[in-house]
Amino acid sequence: MHKYSIEDLRTISEEFAQNVVAPFSILLSGEMGVGKTTFSKFFIERLLVKKQNVTSPTFNIIHVYETIKGPIWHIDLYRVEEGEFFGLGIIEAMQKYICLVEWPKFLMEYVNDSHCIELKL
Repeated sequence: MHKYSIEDLRTISEEFAQNVVAPFSILLSGEMGVGKTTFSKFFIERLLVKKQNVTSPTFNIIHVYETIKGPIWHIDLYRVEEGEFFGLGIIEAMQKYICLVEWPKFLMEYVNDSHCIELKL
């Protein structure tokens, strides 16, 4: 398991944010507490149209942010069971927007696309 500093996560996420163009999804995997939400927060903050608080979507499952590159979907599937994500529009969003997906466990088998990368933290 890799451990990244806050500055490492900021640097990596901001570089991704600068270079990513929709549609594109980053599937963030790794143990609890390795920095998936921190990565997402820095990524989204780099692109926001107006400053706002970027928070974990653990309880809401999905947060959508307006950015200079269009909507970014920040998704946390930690509490979602297999198959439950179909009704949430996630697959469709991944085909149109920039998506950051934490805990992509069940989603992996449905993603077969060149506009997607898995980032293991």
